[in-house]
Amino acid sequence: MSDVAFDGGRFPLADVQENPARYVKRLERAKVAPGHPLCLCTSHDTPLQLVIRRYGSLLHLAGWPDDGHRHARGCAFHKDPSAAKPAGLNVKLDASLTLRETNSGSRSSPAQTSNRPGRRSASLLAFLQTLWCEARLNEWTGLSTTRHWGQCNAQQLAELSTARINGADAQTVLHVMRRFEEADRAEINAEFDSFIGRLSATHRGLVIGEVSEVTPTQYGHALSLRHSARKYYASTTLIDHAARAWPHAWRALGGDRAARVVAILLVERTPKGHLKLLDLAAMLCSSAFIPCDSIHEVAMANRLVTERRDFVKPVRMSPQDDMLPDFVLRDAGAQTHVEVYGMNGVPAYETRKEEKRAPRLARGIPALEWDVDREPLAHVQLPPLRDAGAT
Repeated sequence: MSDVAFDGGRFPLADVQENPARYVKRLERAKVAPGHPLCLCTSHDTPLQLVIRRYGSLLHLAGWPDDGHRHARGCAFHKDPSAAKPAGLNVKLDASLTLRETNSGSRSSPAQTSNRPGRRSASLLAFLQTLWCEARLNEWTGLSTTRHWGQCNAQQLAELSTARINGADAQTVLHVMRRFEEADRAEINAEFDSFIGRLSATHRGLVIGEVSEVTPTQYGHALSLRHSARKYYASTTLIDHAARAWPHAWRALGGDRAARVVAILLVERTPKGHLKLLDLAAMLCSSAFIPCDSIHEVAMANRLVTERRDFVKPVRMSPQDDMLPDFVLRDAGAQTHVEVYGMNGVPAYETRKEEKRAPRLARGIPALEWDVDREPLAHVQLPPLRDAGAT
């Protein structure tokens, strides 16, 4: 990963992202003068300026608007100009964050937000996937073999700092769990306590983090996230629903760290100060937080990362997608589709295989297919490396 320069110093971007508390005062000074840091990923006649944005108590770096195409492809601030979108997420969730209180003290129907009328609402999972893609966390450039939660946190907050959710500023309704550091314990806890202090039975909030465990309790279940000791209490009905809705993610809980599970939680605070889990969505990921649809995809993603391949995990954003490969290799000359076949013999699955093969063949797109029942992953031969980014 590249270096960045601000406040008279040069620093590894990875360290700035992993340890944001160390750089708060330096970034505050840089925000005043000259007003922007520089990214040193590549050289240009006009320096690559960055934006300093605040989310909660910390400052984070984000790419300069409409400048992402000038960054090196392996840089966290690189943006594909062909995929450029207006800056700032504006999301309408199908989950209510505010409820009105009636005169009798009971809850009324959800309060209306200021979102544009007629706009389709998004599920929690769709929002999480969109955020992951906007933050380019579904991509890997092959320049390293690890990615930790601190970097995931930083890249999410870079996209969320100007976002709106159900008409509200994202930072008033959404907390992305920070990577825990013992030296920053008091500050991390105070920031989270401030967030949940705004919650109640009528004002709900969203929390994003990596799931640590789900354990039974006397009245249901308790879910915990890594980097935090707080527990979120859920009904057995909700946990059973989650296990059915996201079976691959749920089965990966409690296993080794080859797979990770990221969740977005809808929570409210009870009068006694407990966090009640009202809804959630779970996303299975590889060890480097690449989103995956099965444990076999996790294995493939982990291998691609280990071998420093340049690839992307496409995420379905439209039902009109006629061909959605499991991964796309970007360093094999022509972009190469990678398909992982793990449900062989299921009629609907076999039909979908052929539906994807036909347009791929018609368009002359090369493909690598791994049948998990016939061949160990270690025996699968990846296409040789060629110029990264070739089309």
